[in-house]
Amino acid sequence: MANRTIFIEYTENDELTNAYSVTLASEDGTYGIKSVDSGVIIAPSGTVPNNPSVGRYEYTFDTTPGEVYLVSWRIVPNVGNEPTYQEEQIGPFTDIADIDIRAVADKKGIYKPDSTALLFLKITTIDGIPINASEVNVIIRDSNGSSVETGDPDKPADGFYVYEWEVNEDQENGDYNISWEYIIDNVTYYEAQEVIIAEDVDLESTVYNPQAIALREALSYYIACAQHIPVYFEQAKPTHDRKTYRFTFPRWNQTTGVKIYRNNNLVTTGIEIDYFKGEVTFDTTLTQYDMVNADYNFRWYSDEELSLFLNNAVQDFNTFPPHTAYGISGNSIVPDRFLPGVIRKAAVDAIRKLMMCLQFQEPQQVFGGPEGAQKAFSNFETLKKNYEADWLKLSENKKLGPYPRTVIISTPEYTLPGGRSRWFRYLFSSGQ
Repeated sequence: MANRTIFIEYTENDELTNAYSVTLASEDGTYGIKSVDSGVIIAPSGTVPNNPSVGRYEYTFDTTPGEVYLVSWRIVPNVGNEPTYQEEQIGPFTDIADIDIRAVADKKGIYKPDSTALLFLKITTIDGIPINASEVNVIIRDSNGSSVETGDPDKPADGFYVYEWEVNEDQENGDYNISWEYIIDNVTYYEAQEVIIAEDVDLESTVYNPQAIALREALSYYIACAQHIPVYFEQAKPTHDRKTYRFTFPRWNQTTGVKIYRNNNLVTTGIEIDYFKGEVTFDTTLTQYDMVNADYNFRWYSDEELSLFLNNAVQDFNTFPPHTAYGISGNSIVPDRFLPGVIRKAAVDAIRKLMMCLQFQEPQQVFGGPEGAQKAFSNFETLKKNYEADWLKLSENKKLGPYPRTVIISTPEYTLPGGRSRWFRYLFSSGQ
């Protein structure tokens, strides 16, 4: 169990203002806060929160790792006004080695009803080394917190888990929360993800169709180290409210080694981590003298960037003779025999972008400063040239086949004007 402080800020004309009345209450009057799984009422309807500052209302309660909660705020702006209700779902909360930390759900794609949603979990140390977990399971909930599906994922590789959610054709549109639960060294961990179900999504163009996902995973192996970069004890940049602290690099991997420090002390509660943005938000305001640091592991490229590299590589490949019109998804997907070349070209573009980033100050710090970045640049240049040579060789061989096994070659034979055909001359000379 751990204490959590939830809050709401009421504004008028973009300024914080105290409302006439703010309470924790649902529209049907049954709860203020309740557990989605068990239905237990945590705060009854009508609970009065604290009002520590103008326009801010807070309430603190005990949470359980893995639990999802529904919170409903009842707001009456002025005397005689009709109340408005604001509902939100919070949790599940992360439990890392007895550390209770909330995690913002990482968005993992848009899917259509009657399609397959591929859900992934990668478990590594902070250095990016894959580790296997036990008792890995998935819980899918809708926006109301109701359980839609549970299951056990497959494990195609160490530290890599995949769950195929067969979305029903009548599945309602909306946001769905994915909660992964797994055990490492007798400690239970949680990871939160989110997917969207939408009727009008174009599965041929989405970044998260199965074919595009498979190609991105293949490309990730060529640039694996760039997708698992550890950063140790980086000092954060505070925002104006001194609650949210931002770090240099976004797209954190939800590894088991992420640690947040306040004044060199490990923070074990009272914070929320947005892994995609690389931000940490404290429940309470820190002072100007507080320092926040973090150990984290991040990926250099987003899924959208990897898909762009792959799409560009396919379009480049199409220009080699004979001309083709392949893509990275749909019925025109590039054939398997050409994938090695396409993936190498995508890796070239990814490395080229990384080399450009190394000309700037903040990315250089990952490699130990300007001198270390220069050495890395030279090594990347060699690797890029190797991939480029492979890519060009494979692409130039595109025109060589494969040919069918049986080939009929017909060579017509003509005579000079006024002459006869070879067959006619044969008949004439034989007297036939």
